[in-house]
Amino acid sequence: MVAEKMSKTKRKLSDQEEGKTGKKRKGSENENDYMKDNVLCQVLKKAGLTLKTGKTQNLLNCDQAVFQRNLQIALKRHENFPSVLDEFVESFQEYIEDPHRFHYSLLPTAVPEKCESVRSHSQDSVVRLLIGVDILQSKMMMSLLEKLAEFMENEDCIIEHGERVNLPRLLMSQFRWLDRILDSKELADKMLEMITIVSEDIQREIITCLPEVLEDSEHSHVATSLRDLLLEKRSLTVPILDALSNLNLNPELMTEVRGTVLQTLASVDMENLPVVIRFLLQSVTAADAQEVVSEIRQNLDFTSSVPLATSTPHQTHGRTLSGDETRDVESLTLDAVKSGIRFQKSVAEAWIKAIDSVKQPSDHKVVDLFILLILYSTDRKKPVESLIRNKIRSGAFTEVLLQEAFTERAQVMRHYFPVVLSLAEVLLRSPEPAICFFAASMYKNGFVAFDTYCQQEIVGNLVTHFGSGFEEETDSSLDILYQLVDKHLDKMAPFAIFVKVVLDYLDNLSVPQIRKLYSLLSTLAFRSSQGGNMIQDDLHIIIRKQLSNDNPKYKRMGIIGAVMVVKSIAYNQNGHTNSSQEAVGPLTDSLYKQVINLLQLVKTSSSRMSEAAALFMDELANVVGQGHLDSKVEEWITENVTTDFQDHYVIDLEEAADNSTVPQEIRFGLDDDSEAAIGIPLVTLTEASLQHKKAQKLHTGESPDPVCLSPHFRLLRMCEHRQNGNLDNIDALLGCPMFLPKAEVMDKMESLSTREKDTICMSLFHALNWLREIVNAFATQTDPEMKGKVISRLHNITELTKTLEKCLAMHARFCPPPATFDWYENPVLNAPVNTNSEGKKKGRKPAKKKKNDKENNRDEDSDENSKDSSHLDTQNETQFPEKADSSEKPCIDLANYRAFFRELDISVFTILHTGLITRSSLDTELNTKATTDLSIQPPQLEFLLEDFTRKLSHSLIAATSKRKSFLKTKSDKNVGFSHLDQCTPKFIAKKVIKLLPALCEHLESSNGFFQTLMVENDGLIDGPGSNTEEARNVGSCLHLLLQSLHTLFSWNGFLMVENKPYLKEGLITLVSRTKTVGSSEITFQEALKSAFQYIQNFAETVPKLGTAVMLIKVMLALAEKSDSKETSRKTATVAQSFLKREWLNAEGQREKGAKHNENLQFILKTYLCHCADFLGAAEEITTKGVPDLLEGDKNSHSEQYPTLARPTFSVYYKTVFTELITCVKGIQPGKQREDREARLDKLLKWNQAVRILHILVNLIKAFDGRANLGTALKCGRQFIDIFLRQGMPLLDSMFRSNREDVQGLLKNLQLSTRVLHHMCSHSKIIKDIALTNQVPFLKKCLEAFVYRVKAMLTVNRCLEAFWLGNLKNRDIHGEEILSQASTVANTTVAEGEEEEEEAVGGEESEEEESDVELESIASDDSHSVQY
Repeated sequence: MVAEKMSKTKRKLSDQEEGKTGKKRKGSENENDYMKDNVLCQVLKKAGLTLKTGKTQNLLNCDQAVFQRNLQIALKRHENFPSVLDEFVESFQEYIEDPHRFHYSLLPTAVPEKCESVRSHSQDSVVRLLIGVDILQSKMMMSLLEKLAEFMENEDCIIEHGERVNLPRLLMSQFRWLDRILDSKELADKMLEMITIVSEDIQREIITCLPEVLEDSEHSHVATSLRDLLLEKRSLTVPILDALSNLNLNPELMTEVRGTVLQTLASVDMENLPVVIRFLLQSVTAADAQEVVSEIRQNLDFTSSVPLATSTPHQTHGRTLSGDETRDVESLTLDAVKSGIRFQKSVAEAWIKAIDSVKQPSDHKVVDLFILLILYSTDRKKPVESLIRNKIRSGAFTEVLLQEAFTERAQVMRHYFPVVLSLAEVLLRSPEPAICFFAASMYKNGFVAFDTYCQQEIVGNLVTHFGSGFEEETDSSLDILYQLVDKHLDKMAPFAIFVKVVLDYLDNLSVPQIRKLYSLLSTLAFRSSQGGNMIQDDLHIIIRKQLSNDNPKYKRMGIIGAVMVVKSIAYNQNGHTNSSQEAVGPLTDSLYKQVINLLQLVKTSSSRMSEAAALFMDELANVVGQGHLDSKVEEWITENVTTDFQDHYVIDLEEAADNSTVPQEIRFGLDDDSEAAIGIPLVTLTEASLQHKKAQKLHTGESPDPVCLSPHFRLLRMCEHRQNGNLDNIDALLGCPMFLPKAEVMDKMESLSTREKDTICMSLFHALNWLREIVNAFATQTDPEMKGKVISRLHNITELTKTLEKCLAMHARFCPPPATFDWYENPVLNAPVNTNSEGKKKGRKPAKKKKNDKENNRDEDSDENSKDSSHLDTQNETQFPEKADSSEKPCIDLANYRAFFRELDISVFTILHTGLITRSSLDTELNTKATTDLSIQPPQLEFLLEDFTRKLSHSLIAATSKRKSFLKTKSDKNVGFSHLDQCTPKFIAKKVIKLLPALCEHLESSNGFFQTLMVENDGLIDGPGSNTEEARNVGSCLHLLLQSLHTLFSWNGFLMVENKPYLKEGLITLVSRTKTVGSSEITFQEALKSAFQYIQNFAETVPKLGTAVMLIKVMLALAEKSDSKETSRKTATVAQSFLKREWLNAEGQREKGAKHNENLQFILKTYLCHCADFLGAAEEITTKGVPDLLEGDKNSHSEQYPTLARPTFSVYYKTVFTELITCVKGIQPGKQREDREARLDKLLKWNQAVRILHILVNLIKAFDGRANLGTALKCGRQFIDIFLRQGMPLLDSMFRSNREDVQGLLKNLQLSTRVLHHMCSHSKIIKDIALTNQVPFLKKCLEAFVYRVKAMLTVNRCLEAFWLGNLKNRDIHGEEILSQASTVANTTVAEGEEEEEEAVGGEESEEEESDVELESIASDDSHSVQY
């Protein structure tokens, strides 16, 4: 019993102790409880939620769903329901007045550890639990949203545990993704109301959560409000667009919203631009993609509204964006465009169309390049490549645009480096020079702008082009590497080992390419301050191996390599220090010894091979002439290489012995007999050379070869000029005579042996090359006596050229001696000569083609495509009177032998400053006799200008230049430009601009010659005297002068900002011919306008159509640079005047032939493209010009347009039809926002275009030639196709308002579609494959046209006006084509396909051409023209 009592006592004590400790624990827990005698605490406690004082999380003792149910039941059963709800909300507002209590009420609630019936240990916050109760939701939401107004701009955050807490953001997150919202409209209105009250930061929070709070039924209302807010507050652009992107809107409202966003695009803040672009492109539909993208492109200007990466920081609402931030925004903007392109196919197509539709080069922006790079990276390579090529051809994409993209936006461009590299690689393979030039600019700008990794990739990519097998591609790659080494040597030096790999491909390279390769390799090896010396030993080993090789091919490589190494080792800037290269000090003794040893090695190894020795001297002369060799090396070359020139090639006239087999005489001596002491024994040298070759002996130093005469003299001249600064020591060579075959021997050449013929022809070739080199040397002399002798040498050249032509005509199989030594590809030097001579034999067949075609063929390349039309061109130009009776002998065109003449230096053309005096002037003004020695007569001027224009065409690449050919047979077109290629195009352009006064002087003199003829012939330019030899020469000079001006002003280098001053200088030179102006007194556009007028003044006196074409080209080149359309209109006026002139040949007959047609097509196209009203001009030609041909015989021509005759009808027909298609492409479909007048104007244009189409297709009945049929079928299909795409949408929108006009247009068009159907049937009958290939496509268009009209009438509830009928198969003359049913038994299917056509109208009638017809076309046929 005691034990039990004791145990009970102990248990009581322990229970009391436990109770005491429990009370203490309970009391400590209750200290943080929010205890207040109000409805809030009572009801929440009863439902299972314990509120805390703001120091810990609120405690939820049950699952949140159970709590919400209990709370709703407790409130409904409360005695004061429903007023208890307001009391409850007021109590909660009081509770959350403390920011810390408010903060914890927004955080998840805690759960006791012993509670196991809950879903997780962390449940929804108190606020979210309360707004989830239906009877409380509305009042709680309104109360909480109103509390947002209490937070000010800088007081919306509290510090909790050392961290800032954004209470408005936390509050708005409670509204997201609620299970149920009872009154969504009330909530939407309240949220929109609060947006107008609260601070901007809270506005952003409210707008951002709108799509996640509201139901779909309120989305349209909210979107309308947000759209209005967007116009009011630009700073809220980003949250508003984010919200709009997530709202579910109908298409009409989305279109309105998108329109509002487009209005703000021009003024949007820079940092908000990516969001705006992303919204626009992701919300666009296929129907309005084109319009939206065009608007984006118009406003997305990286240089104005988005000044990306500019030098001045960009301000955004008082905050300055740094350069890195602006580049980041630019990248994000382009990423937004990229996502839009990937998101929808229609967006990509719209971007391509938007960029393609930009016609003016000045309208293109840098953003266009970035967009194309993005498109190229999204598997749209082919259309992007095609678009870029077209833009480059038209001059729209320039190097200026590239430089702007790479220099100012290099960091952004770096993201697209793989795309840039891939695109540049593709463009570099193009056969068109302008496109290759653009690709080269991409490589060069990328190398300069990007990092080391990209530079390595660029160099490696360029090296891979050497293995392509295409010479042009290799040339382009080499040029790029050469320019990179020249301008960025230190940056290229680390990659020397990459470039050295190209030495493995030497066998596949031409000599010019090898020269350039060795030049850049030796520069890397010997002139770079870092990294390049690793390849020095490799170069020495390879060069010595090549020099010791007896194969001429490898010996040439070694010679060129050795000279390039000498140039690099002994390099001396002489004041021209490149910024990328360190200054080079005096040549050390060890390097000097190395250079001399190398030169001696080359001299020894090449002395036994004439061509190799000549190549060595030419290469050395080029290096010496550049003036960058060390003076000690120059002295050594002068003493050791040039001293034996006099011993080998010059003899005393008194000691000359006539021991040659061919009789010779002294000719072309310019000095007095007392001064003429020396001469050049060309015949003796030639015979000795031929004897050695016949004996198959190698040349030694004791037996000089005349092949080396010109190269040796060139080296002598260069050294003399470098050493003494003048040519006084060798000026006797200018006037010294030559020993040439006697004239009587050449007259009887047919009776001579082959060896004697070879001697004569070879002597003449050597003589011409010697004279050319003499002119090169002394052309720049200012002494009047010297200049007179140079001009005399030009007379000698033209005289010898005629003699050589006669001799070659009697020795057709002659192989000329080489004059240039850097283009032979084969190991055997003479092999290409044999091949070329055979080709030239074929080219000589048309005897009268020689010089008459030069005017026509000289536009681009004189010898290209001429053979195709040689049988037609014989009637094109004037004939030589002296050649008329010698037509039995073949006539030689020395243009085919161009590769065998020495190249004229660019400095030679300073002779042009001496003026022009014609023979007729000399006859009438004998007092000018004293000045003839200082004048250039037309034959000499023609000779100089022919070479001058070829040089310009080679160096100054136009934006729209001809395609280069990959064919090996045409590689000789680059022969003769070795010296020219060492000059930059900029240098050449500056030289030409300095020559412009002389060119203008000759141009005016030539023009004056024809003006005098016109005066003498009573205004007729084709009168007596227009076909003389002198007139032909002057006409050719006029053509060449215009061609040189065209080449100059078409140069794509003038698109560069740095070259604009040179262009202005050239224009002012033209202007100064008529008035005195200074460069500072006249603007560029004023100078351009005056220069254009100066050129236009020559239009009245052009003698030939080919010259007229060249004049038009010059005017177009100037008009392209003008901001005014006036120049284009004037060009069209001049072109129209040429169309209205009668062009006659030498016999007084109308010109005709392929070349004439080509020229005529160009002039007609120029007129139609640049006239003010194309449709009016085309209608005038078809309605006023063509009827004269229909009424006359086969020789008839149009009175208004004399160039329009039956032989040229197909030219007019094709050109007008083609330009009609181009015109209607430009008539855009009507837009929704377009006014009625604009739509009516487009309808009138379509009406006029349809009338012209009707006339053109009906002309086939009278001119049913195959070419005309093909044009009608092809262009007719294109017209119908464009009408369906661009014309029918316009008719749809105007059918109700202009019903009669639309109906008349369709009726007129139906007349044309019927004739097109007859052409299809006719093509099948004549069984012409080329024509029948067009039939399926045309019939498909005709069928689509029928159903498209039916659809339009159905939409407008006029289907009763549409009636289908079967059209019988007829030919173009209206005769019915018999079907198989009438000729073959048991066959019921007609051979010809029946075509359905439509008619819109009321009356029914039948035309004679069909039994089963359509409804009436119209009783009024005033719009159609019948023939």
